[in-house]
Amino acid sequence: MSKFYPAVIYPALILSFIANHPIPNHKHHNFKSPSILKFSTCNKSYLFKVNQVLCFLLGLLIPISFSFLSAWWLITIVWLSIGLGIICALSPINPQKLGNQNMNPIQTPVLKPKDILRFPEHEAKLRFFLADKVLQPANKSDAPTGVSEKAFYQILRRLFGSVTQGMAFDNPEFSYPYSADFILIHESGLSIDIEIDEPYVGDTKAPHHCVDQGKDEIRNKFFTSNNWVVIRFSEKQVVKYPYSCCKFIALVLARVAGDLTYFKQLGEIADLACEPMWNIKQAKKWAKANYRKTYLPAYRK
Repeated sequence: MSKFYPAVIYPALILSFIANHPIPNHKHHNFKSPSILKFSTCNKSYLFKVNQVLCFLLGLLIPISFSFLSAWWLITIVWLSIGLGIICALSPINPQKLGNQNMNPIQTPVLKPKDILRFPEHEAKLRFFLADKVLQPANKSDAPTGVSEKAFYQILRRLFGSVTQGMAFDNPEFSYPYSADFILIHESGLSIDIEIDEPYVGDTKAPHHCVDQGKDEIRNKFFTSNNWVVIRFSEKQVVKYPYSCCKFIALVLARVAGDLTYFKQLGEIADLACEPMWNIKQAKKWAKANYRKTYLPAYRK
């Protein structure tokens, strides 16, 4: 598993499907081939500034070159004006990314007729491929709900619809079931377990979800062996950037099921920046400093 959040773990069955059933016409969309399972969080503002500098130099070189060829400074001034016009024309508009702290509903963009957001044949193949191979939840879980889950659940429900909170899965190797924070089941049969990881338990301060504990690795293997995709976010990411987290989920849906509906809807949301996972030592330091208070709006534990 990746040592950074967000982390996505694919079952072998899903990876096989991705390799053998590429999404039709995927080159026409703004994400890489589904066989490339890397997620980019590159800051595009740097490229925008570089482009502005290049455009400025282009507009400036034209009048300067004419000034050396002619003593008519009036011509130079005219070309300088033209150069500035070129700057305005060539410089791309740098749209401001929508803030993730804002909980307002996402507006559905106006789509062009040529936009293809669903591939029914691809989804049908995936549905047939996964038929009777995905473990179903046994019942509702009685595990306590995390302090950050309620608000995120409302956003998940509003954007994706088919999301359920707190479902239990029977595990034959343990006397107690595994509880999923959220599950998302797509129409294609693609099933995703969405988890929120906090660094320590609120009341006991015990380290939690640490990379050197090994518990999450065992849990991930249980879900992926039963053909569930697992997506893990840090609690801080979910609290501060909930819509960016949703965009990450939408990207997984687009890459596997070929459903670009949600990815298109969240296109103006900033990509989710990576955050390192923590070990037991770090979790203990954070617990001592009450680190969770720095990002939880209403800390109750």
